[in-house]
Amino acid sequence: MKRYSIMRLRMNNEYRPYIVYAKRRETPTVVELSLEPQDGVRPDFIPGQFVNISLPEVGPEAKSYTIASTPLDELIVVAVREAGDFSQALCGRKVGEEVLLSEPLGYFYPEDAQTPRVFVAGGIGVMPFVSIARAGSGASTILLYSNRAAHDVPFHAMLSELERENKNFSVKHFITRENSPLHGAVNGRIGPEHLARALQDYPEGNFFLCGSIIFVRDMRLVLKDLFVPEERIYTESFF
Repeated sequence: MKRYSIMRLRMNNEYRPYIVYAKRRETPTVVELSLEPQDGVRPDFIPGQFVNISLPEVGPEAKSYTIASTPLDELIVVAVREAGDFSQALCGRKVGEEVLLSEPLGYFYPEDAQTPRVFVAGGIGVMPFVSIARAGSGASTILLYSNRAAHDVPFHAMLSELERENKNFSVKHFITRENSPLHGAVNGRIGPEHLARALQDYPEGNFFLCGSIIFVRDMRLVLKDLFVPEERIYTESFF
């Protein structure tokens, strides 16, 4: 298996018009958008991939968002955290209004269905893992999921349901800025002891890290200190 480190930058590819089919507020700071291609042809994708979204009236730069839906769904679903002019404009799109999407991109996904997986997510970095977990697999998987506050955990209900339905999938929550009311959550950050325990439980597992540049850097350094081989570490970072 190869290791990919993906920095999400604008890519030179064609954009197609999509219509906002539905929108809902997932948390106080995150909005979920369901997007329908105007031509009725939804592109194929692999769970874990992302699309670039362009809003020409906001500026020339596109932004990248991971696809939260699965290849069996009819729509492209993305989750947007309201942080900055672009994301606020995107969240402000009304049902029926247009956005421009690239084709699905990226290589941040498991390449086989059986190797155990340790997913490590910071905040909205959980999105690749939502799509991968929803798509299903026989591989044993644990998600270590860090957020600042218990009331602002994207897709908490969906992940809990997936955990109940799939005996091979489990979630461990970490809440960093308050005492968490979430059952079983750790009050604090994902630390070396937690990654060491995951390595002990999944000695042959691959580690997938997704979150801010600093979050991914710190998690990767811990894994290196634990002597996890580079080829078993997959990373994806965002600004």
